[in-house]
Amino acid sequence: MLTLFRWLLRAVTALVALSVLAGLLLYWFLSRSLIDYNETFELSGISGPVEIVRNNDSVPHIFGQSDHDVFYALGFVHAQDRLWQMTMLRRTAQGRLSELFGERTLPVDALMRRLDLYALALDSVKVQDAETLAALQAYSDGVNAWIEEINKGARGRGAPEFWLFSPEISAWAPADSIAILKLMALQLSDHASAEVLRARLSLILGADRLSDILPETPGAGVAALPDYAALVPGATPGAPVRTAALPFSPLPQVGMAGASNAWAAEARRSAAGGALLASDPHLGLTAPTIWYLARLQLSSGGVIGGTIPGVPAVLVGRSDKLGWGLTTAGVDDQDVVIERLNPDNPEEYLLPDGSYAAFDSRKTIVQVKDAAPVTLTLRWSRNGPVMAGSDFGLESVTPQGHVAALSWTALSGADTSIAAALALMRAQTVAEALEAGRLHVAPAQNLMLAGPDGIALQVIGALPVRDAAHPSQGRLPSPGWNPAVGFRGSYDYAENPRFVNPPSGILGNTNNKTVDRPFPRHLTFRWGDTQRIQRWLTLMQTREVHTRDSLIEAQLDTVDPTSRALLPLIGADLWYTGTPAAEGTPDRLRQRALILL
Repeated sequence: MLTLFRWLLRAVTALVALSVLAGLLLYWFLSRSLIDYNETFELSGISGPVEIVRNNDSVPHIFGQSDHDVFYALGFVHAQDRLWQMTMLRRTAQGRLSELFGERTLPVDALMRRLDLYALALDSVKVQDAETLAALQAYSDGVNAWIEEINKGARGRGAPEFWLFSPEISAWAPADSIAILKLMALQLSDHASAEVLRARLSLILGADRLSDILPETPGAGVAALPDYAALVPGATPGAPVRTAALPFSPLPQVGMAGASNAWAAEARRSAAGGALLASDPHLGLTAPTIWYLARLQLSSGGVIGGTIPGVPAVLVGRSDKLGWGLTTAGVDDQDVVIERLNPDNPEEYLLPDGSYAAFDSRKTIVQVKDAAPVTLTLRWSRNGPVMAGSDFGLESVTPQGHVAALSWTALSGADTSIAAALALMRAQTVAEALEAGRLHVAPAQNLMLAGPDGIALQVIGALPVRDAAHPSQGRLPSPGWNPAVGFRGSYDYAENPRFVNPPSGILGNTNNKTVDRPFPRHLTFRWGDTQRIQRWLTLMQTREVHTRDSLIEAQLDTVDPTSRALLPLIGADLWYTGTPAAEGTPDRLRQRALILL
């Protein structure tokens, strides 16, 4: 008995020792990816010493002898802190998630391959000006310098996640940064999904009921909506719709493509005697957040604000001369186009002149973890890439013998949006910042500005030109064989709405309707809610002059004027007195509803 006890004691002791050793070993491996912010590195590719000072929140302040060195250092710190996030954003844009996650991400990879965002990013590198290209390359070199440090110093593969998935990290390139901006544009655009939803409802609801459920924003210039079944013959209700959420899908739900607030006050409306600006971009809640705060001391002056890991630009921020913020403009920059296939050759589609044209096509191979590679055939019509029925719910509105293509301003191989962001960082005045917005392509944004020459709100991004005879005005999927369907290029930047130094001395936007222009010079038929802008107006009008604190107070405001107006009316209708009603009765349900309110 004593011998058995001794052996059990030895076994337990050995297990405990092995567990402690395994824990220490695991901690050592994982802790290797933690950054020592006091460390000094000797790196090639910079012209002189670079100093990175972190504050108590680990926000880096970067000082270098040239702009090249500063962008290099930004790439270095982005990679230090967010390498896994950066590689995931790049893989999503490239359509290469399935190499890590297997078949469950194959639908997302297939979607991204069909959109071909990464190939368009590669093309866009070629059209950047020399200054932008130099910043992109310096940033890429900085990212790659940290990857090299990981390989040389066994630094835990750069992030703990790389112990669970493939540790291979491709070198960063300028196209990767542009591709991430295009991915952001996709996440902030829901007009294709909205078109499909409206078409589905129009197949089963009358026009009055449809306008009640999906109302247009009040204002002139809205024509009657055509019946979708008449617009695209053969479309029938009841087609299946796949509603399961896809892992890592960048497609937003309808109405969830981003909301935001921004406002600015001229110096005469500011207690401190200088212009004020508040910007509150509402992007999705993620861990880590999409934003990364940083300060860059450039030759044109210091800038500080929100960057996105993978992109060498302060997208929302300020310098000592200028402040800038962004809100989603909601521009209708996507159209779903239904293409009729040649019944004798499904590789051809019908043109407006009655003839058929062959799709542009090529094959691509998606590598899938623990499964055979999948070969996809990518096709494009003159209106854009051909999408699958599972994309945007298109299977529910695409008749037999047809396919759907996507027209979208971001599907450009000459995208200079990154150049616009870099020019904005160098701007010294509101006027210079407004000119920088000319280079922005997608996603369309409201650029809010405050500087020494006042305040301004400018819609930046390509506004698609549509034919005045477009049968659905872009609100429904439309037949590609109709000569009035399809984008006709983009309007000149001068057509984009602009507001500079208004008499009130204050500008604001909560994704609300900013202009009332008739189709086709309109921006969209779908705007943000009216309640937020009304509440903002109330807050701004309570003070003659504003301070930093008053703008913060407005950002943190939680009053819902709609609820304040409706709850007393609803409550009065639901109010119930007397003995408790029996479970399952209407009166009991009224009681529960009142408690919830």
